[in-house]
Amino acid sequence: MAGIKEIAKMTGVSLATVSRVFNDSPLVSPKTREKVLKAAKELDYRPNMMAAALRSGKSRIIGVIVPEVNNSFFSDIINGIERVVSESGFNIIISQTHELQEKENSALDSFMKLNVDGVLMSISKETTDYGHIQKLIDAKIPIVFFDRPPSLEAINTVVLDNYLGAHIATEHLINNNCKTLLHIAGNSDVGIFNERKRGFLAAIQKHETEVSYQITELKSDATQDLKHLENLFKEHPKIDGIFAFGDEMAIHVLNLLTTLQLEVPKKMKLIGFGNAHFSTLTQPTISSIDQENAHMGELSATLLLQNMNKKQRPTTKILSPKLVERESSKID
Repeated sequence: MAGIKEIAKMTGVSLATVSRVFNDSPLVSPKTREKVLKAAKELDYRPNMMAAALRSGKSRIIGVIVPEVNNSFFSDIINGIERVVSESGFNIIISQTHELQEKENSALDSFMKLNVDGVLMSISKETTDYGHIQKLIDAKIPIVFFDRPPSLEAINTVVLDNYLGAHIATEHLINNNCKTLLHIAGNSDVGIFNERKRGFLAAIQKHETEVSYQITELKSDATQDLKHLENLFKEHPKIDGIFAFGDEMAIHVLNLLTTLQLEVPKKMKLIGFGNAHFSTLTQPTISSIDQENAHMGELSATLLLQNMNKKQRPTTKILSPKLVERESSKID
């Protein structure tokens, strides 16, 4: 494969000038840049980005860490990130942790070796030791946390008001005549799920003379969880309103209720959280709380780019949740 020597020979410019073109130097005229790039294309030259990163100290790469890529919430966020990052001339590398701190630490180590220019990150359920994150902060690598930030001081975060979202969801069920509510809670090790539980309880307390409630936390084993819920519905036949911590769980619940011949919304009203695309594909369609997934990604990427260009004071941006009412929670 051709190298910069061949490009220099073809164009009649110096090796230094060719290097400046591929390092985006402002010292090269537009005419010379165009000539060099045309020659590179004709010679099928591909610049060694890693070598260029080592020379310049800039990789033009942003690392993104999410718990699960196939989760609709995180895939929407990645799409939002990609829109903003690509428009700014950067590339992204995505790493998923599968909710394991060990994989998260490994990804952060890899990003440091790659000399990434910045990191966008949502921590795993397991993460309690922030040593690897602190390494990035100490190395002055800009980092923005979205959705699930660590418990650290002076960091940049973009989050949803999960407490308010849960409060809105619960009040919606109560306002639609539900008297016995069930909250299917997420993993208590994850801060956002605790905030959703707090929002649920606050709404219940506001209407404590009108309603009763139950809370159950599942164990991430689909077979056991569904059996547990089936027993719960049999033991508490008066349950008429369900707030699930996420839309995927809401779909599992909807399927279970269909199997148990508990008609939604006539017998049981249901609302999820996240406003995932598949919430409109079920029968009935599922009410949910919109958490502006793509906007969260765009906002996180924008905040990171701002910090990469100029060091700014730590910022927390809080998105407001919105109720999306569909068939699963409507009054008959």
